[in-house]
Amino acid sequence: MPGFTFFIMALENKRSAIVFVDGNNWYHNVKSIVRKPRGLDFEKIGKLVCDRFGLDFVEVRYYNSVPDIDLGEENYYKHMVFLAGLKKKGVVVNTRKLKVVNSMGKKLRIEKGVDVMIAADMIDFCLVDSKCDVCILLSGDADFLPAMDVIKRQGSEVITASVGRGYSRDLRSGDFRYVVLKKEDLDLCFGG
Repeated sequence: MPGFTFFIMALENKRSAIVFVDGNNWYHNVKSIVRKPRGLDFEKIGKLVCDRFGLDFVEVRYYNSVPDIDLGEENYYKHMVFLAGLKKKGVVVNTRKLKVVNSMGKKLRIEKGVDVMIAADMIDFCLVDSKCDVCILLSGDADFLPAMDVIKRQGSEVITASVGRGYSRDLRSGDFRYVVLKKEDLDLCFGG
């Protein structure tokens, strides 16, 4: 059966994808259309995006800053429980401490180093260690464009996915494949 053999070969040649989640950007963008973004299952979202582009899902890697407990115990513990829940579901969690700086007499909380960590891991996993053929970036942040360009120049790919609000026009300019996720898409990705 020649057709059957071709089908098996096509499945074997499917490109693999790792999902990289810019936690802070994702949360703030998604809460514009979903009441409780923390209830979303990143594996389901990753598989949904992989299915749209005909890719094999490998894993989810989540990146975010962790607030200092001194900034509020309730927020700190909620965040830690959320991260522990992700780990329990098999998500690889990567964190950096949230920096506090004084500016004009006010304490500001600033996320530092998270975007660089994501960019470095995308390059490492896709180009150096060949752990995936495609990076799927759940973020609307155009700061990733330089890393995306490096990956593209080397013959690999980064696909971005986010909701409309907060999704940079530069990421949707046509240089890279992308998907704008709608509420109906996210409704399929709760719990699990």
